[in-house]
Amino acid sequence: MSELNWLGLADSARLIRAKEVSAVEILEATLTWISRTDRMTHAFVALDADNALEAARAADQALGTGDDLGALHGLTFTVKDVIAVEGLPMRCGSEARRDFVPREDAYAVARVRQAGGVFLGKVATSEFSWGAACPPALNPWDGTSVPGGSSGGSGAALAAGQCAASIGADCGCSVRMPAALNGVSGLRPSYGRVSTKGAVPLSMSMDTIGPMARSAEDVALLLTVMAGHDASDPTSAQRPSEDFTALLNVDVAGMRLGVPSDHFFDHLEHDVRIAVEQAISTLETCGMDIREVHLPHAGESRTVFNAMVLPEAAALLDNFADARAAELGVDVGTLIELGNLLLAKDYCRASQLRRLIRADFDAVFEQVDVMITPATAATARVSSPGCAFSPIEYEDGFSEDRDGAYCRFSMPVSIAGCPGLVVPCGSARSGLPIGMQIVAPAYADARALQVGHAFQRVSDWHRRRPEFLLAAAHSSIKTLSQAPKPKEQQA
Repeated sequence: MSELNWLGLADSARLIRAKEVSAVEILEATLTWISRTDRMTHAFVALDADNALEAARAADQALGTGDDLGALHGLTFTVKDVIAVEGLPMRCGSEARRDFVPREDAYAVARVRQAGGVFLGKVATSEFSWGAACPPALNPWDGTSVPGGSSGGSGAALAAGQCAASIGADCGCSVRMPAALNGVSGLRPSYGRVSTKGAVPLSMSMDTIGPMARSAEDVALLLTVMAGHDASDPTSAQRPSEDFTALLNVDVAGMRLGVPSDHFFDHLEHDVRIAVEQAISTLETCGMDIREVHLPHAGESRTVFNAMVLPEAAALLDNFADARAAELGVDVGTLIELGNLLLAKDYCRASQLRRLIRADFDAVFEQVDVMITPATAATARVSSPGCAFSPIEYEDGFSEDRDGAYCRFSMPVSIAGCPGLVVPCGSARSGLPIGMQIVAPAYADARALQVGHAFQRVSDWHRRRPEFLLAAAHSSIKTLSQAPKPKEQQA
């Protein structure tokens, strides 16, 4: 029973339907574990335990009468706090939003609930989804490092065994970075694949809602439920619903795997390079055909991203900048100021470069089926105020801020509108996780998941647990057991 909180979506679903374990048992084990470990992660900003127990009991009762609620029957999930959940505060990590309570679920949340998912709570985000740091959440692998942003609470909670899945949001890197830094799996879907209705946007042209879990199989299961055309969302693609688990067990032998020769392997921590190269070799042993590919304009991606997203974000946050500027943090305040300074011609030039980057990706995917890159250039660093601006230095003498180190390889994929799946592929000498990014052509999300699952069938990085968290939790349990009993309980 003490291991139930570590079950993933697919395993939980099999056990619940076989009536070997109940949804209530899984939930109670998870709530107990959260009570022992959230002081190390600070992942939750709102825990909805009473309603979760009610939903879990309803799921068990339904199954007892032969009523299956759907693919996620009785399975726990959390939601990043820029995505609406009816009746719970939606603070977006900001004092400026502390009083807002949505009246209905976001589209993706509603779909997950309709499929039987048990909502557990809201998890931490960087303020308005901006920045590589994610206070107050912390990385469970060492208890001091950043969990990544902006879906850092999602990544930390998953790595810590505090939920089975999470709904995150990704503009430039915000699902993939925390997936990499926390050693879990996360997908930025093709642009428009999942409705963004009910989420507070950072960008009008790049925002996506993405599934996060501990395995590619569970990500595929969650995406199958979340995806689909939403006529009320103008960014929603008119694509039919799809079973993203259908290709998971199809052999990857013979598939063409592209490895970029430029940008994506420039200026890396040594441990990151070795881990990703070894992962590529592992996929080659699975029968994939490794080919070198070129994306000549990928190095312009951060310039393009900032020139487009900063003014879009400044426009979207304009009301807060005027009326509640004093309540905004320094990262978001700087974001708005920079967005206001950029000119319309800067945005137009960035749009032209964006087309070139997209053309590069189109050309690559005429040659290969998927592409592999590192997810981040560096592993997690210690969290501190303003740490997004702290430099990271590499063995080759190159230095950059954390946003660059953590987003440099994900931004080109966002600009191209392609799906990017991050899965854990190694561990640094520090013990912190390393992730790789699997990129597929637009709307070939299932193909990226197929390759990610193939890698996870022959590796165990996604099954590893944070030793720091386990030791700290064990210590707290031991301390509690040794505490003096109240007088009325003493013999």
